[in-house]
Amino acid sequence: MARMVDLIREGSAPASILRRAAQGGLSLPAHEAIEILVALIGDRELGADAQQTLDRWDEASLIEAAKNQFTPIQVLIYLFQRQTHRASLIAVLCDNPGLPMGELEAAASRAGAEVLRAMMRSARVRNSSQLLDLMASNSAAEPARARLMQWRTIAEAKEADVVAADLLARHAEEIALDEGQPFELVPALEGEDDSLDKLMTRVSKGDSSAPPEEVIQLSLLQRIGSMRVGERIKLAVRGNREERMVLIRDRSKLVSMAVLESPKVNDKEMETFAAMKNVQEAVLRAIATKRRHMKNYGVLRTLVNNPKAPLDVTLPLLQHLLLKDQRALAINKDLNETVRKMALRMWRIKTERKSS
Repeated sequence: MARMVDLIREGSAPASILRRAAQGGLSLPAHEAIEILVALIGDRELGADAQQTLDRWDEASLIEAAKNQFTPIQVLIYLFQRQTHRASLIAVLCDNPGLPMGELEAAASRAGAEVLRAMMRSARVRNSSQLLDLMASNSAAEPARARLMQWRTIAEAKEADVVAADLLARHAEEIALDEGQPFELVPALEGEDDSLDKLMTRVSKGDSSAPPEEVIQLSLLQRIGSMRVGERIKLAVRGNREERMVLIRDRSKLVSMAVLESPKVNDKEMETFAAMKNVQEAVLRAIATKRRHMKNYGVLRTLVNNPKAPLDVTLPLLQHLLLKDQRALAINKDLNETVRKMALRMWRIKTERKSS
């Protein structure tokens, strides 16, 4: 027998039943009644009644629905967006893996102080460095910013440990084959100055002397040069920005790709990687698959402007560029002719549409 909510969605339920449902008058389990009310919210005639009924609904039943991993996603999203005055409900919703991360990210960035305080009660939120970072950047979080950043550091370290362990387990056979592969840098393009490569040459020759401004970097190269592939993978994920800037150029694909998996990489750093010409092509391909970072316009634009980026990566991205950036690409002689011609074509089409 079809559930009442299915009959309502299909338009098969009688008008009298719909009115009773919108007023909470049907004898149904609480979770099903809540689902029906959410389904009726969009109804032109009954939506207001359904909304008022939900606003009066007892919090305990709402929390039970919010906890249930089988509660439909549309119900979880509705409760999260429209029942923000119920702090306990918000905290429980945040912990339900059925609530999309995108909803949490949007709230972390834009919600008011009351919702942010409720979110901070959620273990799922406290264990996500990305959500904590977004919350810390929200002006409404000012009183709790120091605590959020402290939690973020802890969460980031835990995430890095999990990522590193997963990479080592998934690539155990490849690592075993490459374990003895020495650390070497992907070379810069011909004619480009490469201070890191010059330092690396000195390291390989056993020259440990360096002017003061190069001592730290020379020491870093010497330390990385003594590591095996597995150790470099761990460092790529767990290390700091300076270590990642070196390891992204590792000739070992396992190591350089591990850098991109680090939860510590932010948009600004990813933009730097996207501009690099002295990395493996696989790295640039992988950057294009990082949806979180590719949402940042700077990363997208920089990747398209990189002459080393493969055509099958850059061409689909051209349509997402602003007019002025398409025009700039069209006259950039460092880029592949195909990219320039396609950018010019898109620029002309958009310009004509705009003027018509």
